[in-house]
Amino acid sequence: MKKVFFIINCYSKGGGAESLLTQIVNHLNPEKYEIGIMEIIHDTIKREPINSNIKIYPYYTLADAPDRKSRMYYVYHEWDKVIEEYIPRDYDLYVSFNYLKPSFLLPPGKKCIAWIHGDVYDLAAEDKTEERQLQNTAFYKADKIVTISDITTQSVLDLFPEHREKIQIIYNGVDIERVRRKASEPTDIKLQHPAVMAVGRLDENKNPLRLLEIFTKLHEKMPDVHLYYLGYGNLEDRVREQSRLYGIENRVHLLGYHDNPFPIMVQCDVMGMFSLAEGFPMALLESVALGKMFVSSVIGGARILANGGECGRVTETDKDAVQAFVEILQGDKKIQGQKCREVIKKFGLNEYIKQIENLFDNVIGG
Repeated sequence: MKKVFFIINCYSKGGGAESLLTQIVNHLNPEKYEIGIMEIIHDTIKREPINSNIKIYPYYTLADAPDRKSRMYYVYHEWDKVIEEYIPRDYDLYVSFNYLKPSFLLPPGKKCIAWIHGDVYDLAAEDKTEERQLQNTAFYKADKIVTISDITTQSVLDLFPEHREKIQIIYNGVDIERVRRKASEPTDIKLQHPAVMAVGRLDENKNPLRLLEIFTKLHEKMPDVHLYYLGYGNLEDRVREQSRLYGIENRVHLLGYHDNPFPIMVQCDVMGMFSLAEGFPMALLESVALGKMFVSSVIGGARILANGGECGRVTETDKDAVQAFVEILQGDKKIQGQKCREVIKKFGLNEYIKQIENLFDNVIGG
């Protein structure tokens, strides 16, 4: 039995990295691997549905703890003390499930993997010099650096070229059958059509206000179109205010967070994602698994998944995004669905888990 310990920034907020980790640990061979998970910051948004054989270790701090900021000082500047107190030392392999804080807590002298879920270009900013240096130091503890898309890989190469030999690309995978099975469950929410949908947190990185600007221009061309936001975040009020300002508040719908978003997602006509940065978004993989095309900004994995425009369009300007939405909404939904269901086969779960197990075995075996 091989023991694998995952360190993640937060495992209780319902995000894409959390969902991906749950998918991985629930499908690793339980007769071969003993799994432990520790989250640095604990929230109360969602409890991930993990198998009973997976051990959850005590978290480091609460999301709303008054001393959270002061406790983070130790994660950044005295990580050896945090490792000593919170990271068990009897595992064969340690995996940090994103960059910065989780990677800081990789124990030195152990077999380690740094798994990066988004591009790291933010660390190139002048005010991020210290964090970039800390990340570089943390990478020296890793035997392998897993990148999940074209853009994620290039960002690590550009900022940390000295670690290029450690990089291994594993594109995100998706449990296609589970997504489709969950999509068949009942929901009280019924979408009006044509329906554009965005799935994810309403925060600065997901950039919901840019999608709203694009939708406003789309509405001028297609007055019957509706926009649905599926998620929560600190920009909800801004979205509502802007919708009222543009006079389209009856066309913009904020649905909040749902543990099972798939019965809602499967009703939409097209997905939209205009994040500033992404690794390889699970929401896009899941939408394609449901036969839905997408329009996105230039984010990690989007061009790979779009497959030459067969099930998505990657756009740089608002004008191009509007045109892409029009073409998809006016297209043949049956043909679009068939193409998406064919493309998603390349990102199926079995091959994905096989790649991960091979990686783990190789690193543990030295």
